[in-house]
Amino acid sequence: MNDATTSLLTEHFSYTPLSLIDDIINSINNLIYQAISSLESGLLATPPERLGFGHANNGSTIPDTDEDGNVVYPEARLEIENGLHQLETLLEANVDKAFDKFEIYVLRNILTVPEDLLFWVRLKHYEGLSFTSSPDAPTPETILALRKRVLETRKLTRSLKEESARNEAVIAQLKSILSTVETVSPDRAENGSKTDAAVKPVDLSFLTSSPAARQLRVGVDTSAHTKYAPLTTNTTFILSQLPALHATLENLRPKLASLPGSSQGLTSRTKRDERREYIESRIRLHLERAGQLAVSDNGNPVVAGRRIDISEAQALESVASMLTQTRKD
Repeated sequence: MNDATTSLLTEHFSYTPLSLIDDIINSINNLIYQAISSLESGLLATPPERLGFGHANNGSTIPDTDEDGNVVYPEARLEIENGLHQLETLLEANVDKAFDKFEIYVLRNILTVPEDLLFWVRLKHYEGLSFTSSPDAPTPETILALRKRVLETRKLTRSLKEESARNEAVIAQLKSILSTVETVSPDRAENGSKTDAAVKPVDLSFLTSSPAARQLRVGVDTSAHTKYAPLTTNTTFILSQLPALHATLENLRPKLASLPGSSQGLTSRTKRDERREYIESRIRLHLERAGQLAVSDNGNPVVAGRRIDISEAQALESVASMLTQTRKD
């Protein structure tokens, strides 16, 4: 029996032909098990003397008895169980051998369809079916095009959601800045006529209390086990080293130009920079096409960072103005 015949008969019967034969064989096996069980019950209920069991007639041994005084034959039960097991094995072997022949005969001669009639058979539920393709039926090309459209739509949706989230974050920051400016402006207008001594000092606590300051050990002591250098010490040391660095740079710059391999080094460095810029541009273009990187108006990627408070911005502006004023003086 080939696959086409099996498929046709399975569709017609709603089950495979082999499952029908298996059900028949299982039914016969169940009958065997029931017969063995009934035979076992009958043999165990029969007195052992009637089955041929007995004790020796010499007077030296006394047979064992149960509570009712009946003679007990312990070897009788063991003999019955062994005999029933052998009988069951024999019947199963004969059934398997006989029904293997039955299975082959049924599959070859009964549950089969001749090959010359196989493609002419039409089942009842085939009536009224039209196997001609409809002009509106989807083709592999149209399915592929629709799949691409779905992927592009999902990509666009993801990028729009990311852009919306970034815009909401920017709007929230702008609103917080505006609210802070609106609360600070009236205070400045009222205190505009006062002297500079009455102006509130700039809050520069973020320079010593931020995570970066703690990591660099800049600030005040927070415990007995940690030692932090004062901010003024670090600032004074950096400012004291700046003139020496400027002088060293001015001395080394003409010597660098006079070196024989300086032009080659600059050329190789330029090529290396160009190669790195090219790779970065291709990566950025790929990420933009995939909708995973936002680009600003000037072409630079927009990367969300830590939100800067208005007080920190004002403090940084004050520090920059003080440094500029000090350099001018």
